Amino acid sequence: MATSSIRKIAPKPRDADTGERILQIAFEMFGRYGYDGVSIDQISKACDLSKGAMYWYYKNKEALFVECVKHMRKLMVAHIYGPMRSATDPKTQMLMFFQGIKSILDDQENLESVSGLLIGIGRIDKPLIREFRTRARHEAEAFMASILENGRAQGQFHFKGTALPKARALFVILEGCLIQARAETAEQTKDALANISVGFYLACGSTPPADLLKQAIEAGSA
Repeated sequence: MATSSIRKIAPKPRDADTGERILQIAFEMFGRYGYDGVSIDQISKACDLSKGAMYWYYKNKEALFVECVKHMRKLMVAHIYGPMRSATDPKTQMLMFFQGIKSILDDQENLESVSGLLIGIGRIDKPLIREFRTRARHEAEAFMASILENGRAQGQFHFKGTALPKARALFVILEGCLIQARAETAEQTKDALANISVGFYLACGSTPPADLLKQAIEAGSA
């Protein structure tokens, strides 16, 4: 039997810059219009690409959305979790947590997309998205719980029971502030955050850092 003379053509490699451009545009569109409010066709047109080219980079809309959620996670690491890990003192680490939220509120380029994605994630009942969100949340809660337990062991925090419920409350504060910034101004949300952060330290039997007290007082007198 004669062998075929047809040669297989190797697929064209993906261009990193194009992939990044697709991700950034999709990140903005999903954040503004939600998962159901955006189609692959609309994203491809915004990227000046054919729908076929889009599928070369991302197999479907769900996969692209998950990459956008991962991108949001990277932003939170850059603003919040990274600085927290760089500190060694538990009380300072929690200060980095609140200052990190404030840093995202100041990030006008990405704030709308982050808040929109946070709103949208909870409304999407797709296994891949739900699994990623659950895993990311559990990792963040475990990380913050370890800081609180370490702080208690060092005598910096004083609270009863396990730290995990308090870590979950902190995660609610994080998401709540970023979502609230969509309804109010970032400045109003930062004022509320200043008071919440002071309340956290007091609830844990710890003296709030001077900077947080100053911000809370300024917010209350505004």
